[in-house]
Amino acid sequence: MTRREPPRVPVSRIPSPLRGEASLAVLGVVGGATTALLGSLLVARFLTPIERGHYASIVVFSTLALTCLEMGGEVGVVRGLADTRGEGMSFAAGYLAWTLLASASVAVAAFAVCHWVISWMRPGWPLPLCATAAVYGGLVFRLTAGTLVSAGLLRRLITARTLGNCGPVLGCLLCVPLGLTSALEVATVSFVAQAVVNSFLLLRLTCPGRPRSASARRGRGRAAWHRNLSLVWCRGNVDLHVLNGSTYVLQRSDQMALSVLGADRTLGTYAIATNVSEVVSYLPAALFPLVSRGRPGHPVELRRILVLLAVCVGAFTPLAYFGVPLLYGEAYRAAQPAVLLLVPATAVLAVGRLFQGVELRDAGRRRRLAVIAVAAAATEFAAVSLFGKAGPGAAALACAAGYAVFTVWIALSRTTTSRRARPVRGTAPVQAGAAPLTGTDVVEGRQD
Repeated sequence: MTRREPPRVPVSRIPSPLRGEASLAVLGVVGGATTALLGSLLVARFLTPIERGHYASIVVFSTLALTCLEMGGEVGVVRGLADTRGEGMSFAAGYLAWTLLASASVAVAAFAVCHWVISWMRPGWPLPLCATAAVYGGLVFRLTAGTLVSAGLLRRLITARTLGNCGPVLGCLLCVPLGLTSALEVATVSFVAQAVVNSFLLLRLTCPGRPRSASARRGRGRAAWHRNLSLVWCRGNVDLHVLNGSTYVLQRSDQMALSVLGADRTLGTYAIATNVSEVVSYLPAALFPLVSRGRPGHPVELRRILVLLAVCVGAFTPLAYFGVPLLYGEAYRAAQPAVLLLVPATAVLAVGRLFQGVELRDAGRRRRLAVIAVAAAATEFAAVSLFGKAGPGAAALACAAGYAVFTVWIALSRTTTSRRARPVRGTAPVQAGAAPLTGTDVVEGRQD
């Protein structure tokens, strides 16, 4: 008996609310990408390639700590809000308590390790402040974005995503009058400025939670925030959290390897090539709702996004190659060979993330996907460790190999396990940079 194929529906028949939501997601990603690229440009103009490498090391490992502590990112916040709403508890109180505890822990660990091991981090007095602001600002941003998605305030989400990456811009603007020139000082000012902005966005953009009843307040008491955290961790969020962390390690294991090797100048140049090449990944991240919701994995929708991605790669590669020395300066001309390799490699990774995003709807597949991401990241880390000292081009080639391993493995795993239909589970996890998804239906609510 042959398997019955589902009917194919033209893209034009995608519900208009879903198309409108995808348009808002595109605007949000474009806004965030613009501020991120502007910050990258200002930092590169402000710091030398060696100091830029130090700055990249601080950002990469600070973000790794943030990823390990974010409890699933924006999707975890959406789930936590949904779970605690029925329990009559305030999720924000528990999450902010966790934010303060996590920030303090990272600050102590960073000062205890980096101050005594890494010579260029001395004097180390800014280090605890830098680590605290990095983790605190990132966790507050996750809370803001998740709350806006849960409430359906997607237009406000565009503002949050655009301003959520403006820390380096503000940091460079503040460092000029203050006379700060080292990577640690610039990173500290940038993270502190971003933490202040994100706290302001949390207070101004998010809608107030539902008032709890008197019986709920009496019943929960002081231990309410402990229960909030247990709800987020235990109700199906751990596998998603592990997958988000493993995917981040895959995307940044190349820079981690260069940092461990001490190739600061190579890392500073290579980080510029990475920032520029990641522009091609913003498009599939923004259009991910069309793939993962409504009709998940629809072949017409996925095919059109892949064609659009290929066109973007073909058009952006020469622009990036010739634009790097013009925008970033002659000191970063060595990043041009890396750009030629990283732009198509990032597109290959984006394809793997699209395939991964379709499979994420099956909760039983997330652990296997995390194993694939960790194995590909280990391959990439080993390759960069062996060949990265040869220059940014060699590091980019090793990175491209890791991305190819991940995408091919994901594609083969998908074709060999998709012969039988899998049920759609509650909350669909999301791409990095895309608007979190809260189910199979369009998010309802105001879009202001």
